[in-house]
Amino acid sequence: MNLWPVKFISILICFALAVCGCAGLKSKGTEHAEASDFIIPLNVSEVLKHPETEVIKYFQNRREDFDILGSYLLENERVFQTRPVILQQDYAIEKIQDPDSQQFAKTLFQEGIVKRISSLNDNPSKSIDFLFDAEDNLYRQGITYLSLPEMAKGDPSKFSYVNDYKNLGGGWYYYVFHYDKLKNEDEFRKLAWAKISEKERSTLTTPKEKAIVTLESGKNVGNWIDDRKLDVVVSVQFDTEMNGQLGPITMFFDPMTKVLIGGNPRF
Repeated sequence: MNLWPVKFISILICFALAVCGCAGLKSKGTEHAEASDFIIPLNVSEVLKHPETEVIKYFQNRREDFDILGSYLLENERVFQTRPVILQQDYAIEKIQDPDSQQFAKTLFQEGIVKRISSLNDNPSKSIDFLFDAEDNLYRQGITYLSLPEMAKGDPSKFSYVNDYKNLGGGWYYYVFHYDKLKNEDEFRKLAWAKISEKERSTLTTPKEKAIVTLESGKNVGNWIDDRKLDVVVSVQFDTEMNGQLGPITMFFDPMTKVLIGGNPRF
């Protein structure tokens, strides 16, 4: 009996299944990867030095003073000659001309809870930020005033950067922003580092191990290397001495294949 037709059909079936499997992997690696496939959620409460209840109580006990100082900063931006206005323990407090506001700012820093105060008045968009604590590439925690509720929505295109706001009324919010970890994020740092020239490395202010690695929408890619378009990409960002003029160095990778797929222009 001639078994060749049967063998031939079996080979065709196996080939077809293999092709379908490869197509599925290609699809998963490009257009249809899910953000949850790559994120390791951070339990941010385990890393905070100041529990949420402590920060909110501190604010509520001094709420009237926060209002007065915040209003002064927004209404007198020109006095500081910087945008945004930035106050730190040994920086710019003496420029506050209202004695009560100046004393309250000094008290906040002397008590050691608030690390930095900043404000920006782009009427009707106004914000005041009282930073309580921060750890590079991990989290920021504080109290903020936002004149427009939509300012508390965060950036939905950054899948692994979480913006968590709690409304305290009157435009005030308690917030914690944090980065979730990504699978193989150190590998992406090494891949990005290898793409940076020696000349560029001499301008970096971010060491290799501290580069910010974020899972985000492919819509954020400024320049694609080829014609592929991914829904989900991994970005690696290094700050430089020229951030103010050119912006940071940012590279984007395919989260499945780890291939460099684009970057953001530096102007």
